[in-house]
Amino acid sequence: MDLSTAILLGVVQGITEFLPISSSGHLLLLDQLLEGKSLPLAMNIALHLGTLLAVSLYFFSDWWGMLKALLAKFRHKAPSFEADSLFPALVLGSIPAGILGILFDKQIETLFHHPHRVAIPLILVGILMWLVDRQSPSRKALGTLTLRDGICIGLAQCCALIPGVSRSGSTLTAGRYLGFSRESAARFSFLLGTPPMVGAVVLHIKGVGQALSDLNFLVGVITSFLVGLASIHFLLAMLKRYSLFPFMIYRVVLGCTILLF
Repeated sequence: MDLSTAILLGVVQGITEFLPISSSGHLLLLDQLLEGKSLPLAMNIALHLGTLLAVSLYFFSDWWGMLKALLAKFRHKAPSFEADSLFPALVLGSIPAGILGILFDKQIETLFHHPHRVAIPLILVGILMWLVDRQSPSRKALGTLTLRDGICIGLAQCCALIPGVSRSGSTLTAGRYLGFSRESAARFSFLLGTPPMVGAVVLHIKGVGQALSDLNFLVGVITSFLVGLASIHFLLAMLKRYSLFPFMIYRVVLGCTILLF
């Protein structure tokens, strides 16, 4: 792999990991640039490590606030939204996708590892995402989140194991269906997506040491990190003013293009 390919992969991962357009689907399509070869394990680790660092840094204050709230609850039994609702909802919401990922990740990847099989989820989920966003009210703030909401959004996250669905797309759609504002649904989606990113890196942590001396690995981490930060900021700012309609158009056009060509 040359340096330009590593940069391209980092840019694609940084954008598609956080926007509701499916990172796995886009990386599958980019396999064609590698002449049909699978993405090298070291580069796969680099891309996920970069986006993990991006989302962890961007939402550091949220995680730090949860940690302080948990300590206060443990020491003084002090009630708080972070300790009583948000953190438990993130834990419970992460379990379904974690179990399915461990049990069936390889089977799902093998079944859907073809561009044509990515196209249909791109189109269908894009349309569903737009319809739900259009019909759902934007009343609820993140501070009203319940354990039930967290579990429901976590179950929706399971669908993201299918390339082309998009983790942020499925969780955003579920959050909007439950009545959360676009920005609140996106913030919870990013927080809920952090544990799977940690898991993806930890599962292959042994390969990180050897890859640190590879320039392409470092470029992949840095590129996906910087582009990931920009993508998170862009999406949160955009959702304050606009709907998910542009993402639906992009997904449908991309899916149809794949099917045609």
